[in-house]
Amino acid sequence: MAYVRTKGGRYQLVESRRVDGQPRQRVLVHLGSYPTVEEALKGWPNDAKRLRRDAEKARGGVPAGRGSEPFYRDVLKRAASLERQADALEEKLGRLRSLTGRARS
Repeated sequence: MAYVRTKGGRYQLVESRRVDGQPRQRVLVHLGSYPTVEEALKGWPNDAKRLRRDAEKARGGVPAGRGSEPFYRDVLKRAASLERQADALEEKLGRLRSLTGRARS
């Protein structure tokens, strides 16, 4: 049986089962600040788009040929980090969709 619990002010989708007569919980997906599965399914696509848009904006602010300078190198690192966050969020969204049996909308 899966349900949403809160832990440390964040939400998690967990499943509960018994192992050797003892209750055990396994985190299926971290929902972050979204208190329901439905809200996560609705909000994560927008969050991923925002992360990608912010990464593109950061990359666009680096003048051609100046990416090796320390300041601009840090800007490019931040853009790459935003892209990785978007990738991870889209992977998590796919996992949540498969757990709930919902196709991509």
